[in-house]
Amino acid sequence: MSVTRAMRPLGLLVSACLPAPALGAEPPLEQEAPPPPPQLAVEVGGTLSPMRHPATEVPTMRSRVKTVSARNGAARLSGGIHFNLLRDFDRSDWWWTNGIDWYLAGGDVQVLALRPGLEKRFSLTRNVTLGVSAFGSAAEVSLPTGQIGQAQPGDPGYSPIGGSNFYEGRMRKWGFGAGGLAAVQVRLGRYVHARVHGGYTHYFAKPDGLQPTPEAEPFTVSLDGPFAGALLGLDL
Repeated sequence: MSVTRAMRPLGLLVSACLPAPALGAEPPLEQEAPPPPPQLAVEVGGTLSPMRHPATEVPTMRSRVKTVSARNGAARLSGGIHFNLLRDFDRSDWWWTNGIDWYLAGGDVQVLALRPGLEKRFSLTRNVTLGVSAFGSAAEVSLPTGQIGQAQPGDPGYSPIGGSNFYEGRMRKWGFGAGGLAAVQVRLGRYVHARVHGGYTHYFAKPDGLQPTPEAEPFTVSLDGPFAGALLGLDL
């Protein structure tokens, strides 16, 4: 009994000296698993790039001609849909990129370019990623012909009731090239990111040989050179 009575005060003394959290400590909460990496990204923004062509005359819809001034550069509306190929959790992965550019050069000389490519991304910080990519490019250049066409039933854009089924004819040429770019991407939220990129494009086959009027010199558009832009993206 004497031993039991001696241990009881000692136990009370030890209990009093222990901090309260140690007495009623709860098991640590499990950390939430990181969100799955994005599998699809949709982007839209603007880019500055070269677009060179000489002055020329183009026909109008009233059997007249007007002069198109020479140009050295143009802004373009840029966008794309990109797919994650590896689906990694560390965000250092490979993406298949599908870019599209509409050159804002006016209604006479129209240029639409497609940029399929492959991008490797490196995680710099938790929210910043560096991407390096190589891409191919196909650009369609078109000029007005001065002729009017009419959509027939079954043609794209035909409207049986209301609307106008008339359209301006255009001559088209394609150019093909390749290039590379580097991009810094900043995550603004779980589903939103901003992206700044710069690169260079070289066309091996240029869109040339366009002759809008019989008296005009053959017309060539050059899209070679560096470009830079900024985009806003949605991650899905």
